[in-house]
Amino acid sequence: MKYTPVSIFIGLLCTSAIKSSNILVFVPSPWKSHIASFQPLFVELAHRGHNVTVVTQFAVKKPPSNYTQVLLKSDFTFASNNFIEIILQESNKFVRLFKEIYIRSTIGPDLTKAYISNSMVQKFIKEDQSSFDLVIVESFFQECTVAMGHKYGAPVINIIPVAPWVSPSMPAANPLEFSYIKDFVLDAGKSLDFFSRLANTIVGLYGLLVEPNVYLRKMENMMNDYFQYPGHENRPPLTEMLKNISLSLIDSDMMILTPRPYVPNFIEVPGIHLLPINDMNEKLLDFMDRAEMGVIYFSFGSLLDVSVFPKRYLDIFKNVLGQLEQKVIFKWSNNNTEGFPDNFYVDSWLPQLNILKHKNCKAFITHGGIHGLMETIDAGIPILGFPFFGDQFQNLMISQDNGFGIRSNIFKMTEETFEREIKLLLTDQKFTENAKKMSFIFHDRPMSTIDKAVYWVEYVIRHKGANHLRSPAVELKWYQYYLLDIAAFVILIIFIVFFIVKRITIFIYSLIVKPKKIKRS
Repeated sequence: MKYTPVSIFIGLLCTSAIKSSNILVFVPSPWKSHIASFQPLFVELAHRGHNVTVVTQFAVKKPPSNYTQVLLKSDFTFASNNFIEIILQESNKFVRLFKEIYIRSTIGPDLTKAYISNSMVQKFIKEDQSSFDLVIVESFFQECTVAMGHKYGAPVINIIPVAPWVSPSMPAANPLEFSYIKDFVLDAGKSLDFFSRLANTIVGLYGLLVEPNVYLRKMENMMNDYFQYPGHENRPPLTEMLKNISLSLIDSDMMILTPRPYVPNFIEVPGIHLLPINDMNEKLLDFMDRAEMGVIYFSFGSLLDVSVFPKRYLDIFKNVLGQLEQKVIFKWSNNNTEGFPDNFYVDSWLPQLNILKHKNCKAFITHGGIHGLMETIDAGIPILGFPFFGDQFQNLMISQDNGFGIRSNIFKMTEETFEREIKLLLTDQKFTENAKKMSFIFHDRPMSTIDKAVYWVEYVIRHKGANHLRSPAVELKWYQYYLLDIAAFVILIIFIVFFIVKRITIFIYSLIVKPKKIKRS
């Protein structure tokens, strides 16, 4: 092969532009879906020459040689009967809101403590002597992990698995207008009515006024107790380290949820996990290929174990779907697969992207998680959703507003309602047409999401933290940010002026109309 001077020059130029950096990804949490959505980014960084060390409970199969996995062993799991019992308790939107506040202030920190105190995590925090150019952590109720940036003297990137709420937004001075920027757990669609704005304001004010003194104090105590390493005594306060986070990568999409503003160092990178699909196993592929009337895909994700749902729910799903002319692919973790109708394909693990992108897939029955929502939009498939917790209510309401989904209620479900909803989704072409429209919008981007994410990670490394992206508002107190001090000053001035004018008026009036003294004879 001949090398021209131009090709040699380009090769040398590209080689000199590539700098291998040491990157730590510290994500010991048990939220599998959160980590899985960003894992392709971590692997891609390794493929592009960086040395990536990942502290996690969830392994990547066949990683590159420069991708080191510190795999944690933990008995911690959400897939329990107790968890299912909790989420299968029906409650109205205001009760759910106050449950969420309780979860954020109590259960969230307790869960974080459970896995941060893990012996393997503690061993890594105390004993690892590596050198890193960048630290990546997750903010989902684990702000204390930002201390790893201080340990290694490296800039920090924060990954956020849903649209940012008050906790990650406030330290970065990211806009928080409660009138239209929704908390991710708010049960509302694209627009907010009075009661939705009221609920949003309640949870927003809790995050703004109460969390700094309750939730963040717990996080700081946890940081002081469990993040002890040489030099930790000189660590700045938690709030200061949170302000100095260089960049936040957000697994959300304003185009399919609700448009909202971001500060420059908040970057949306939705659907990193939507990689080119692999071949399906022959049995499943044959099942889908032979489905002349189409396939309905049923899955409630990795967290919800449908096999321990109350029997009446399962009976409704099986009875209705078993009578349809379509075939059904049903995710089921129990080894006992007896009693399913003949048109069912049942398995504990299913290649979701492959199924949704198959030409014969006609509908997706889901719990409404953000990753499943992105996958169905990516494939252009309409959905029927049953929300249970978190952002699922909002995701499915917005899907219904956008015309490609139906949000249902599993607590009020009967065979009649379920049959009516699934048949409407299959027969009314507007759902599929709107799903295709949303898919076109989702794909209309100037560059791939993973390329965008890699660019910004390397941008932070190149600029050693990229402090120039930080908003100057991060140094303001909340009352300064909302101009309450200015409002108080203006009100005080008005009051003083009014008081002075009033006193002068009284004085002048007393001079003019002062009563004459009448002498008595």
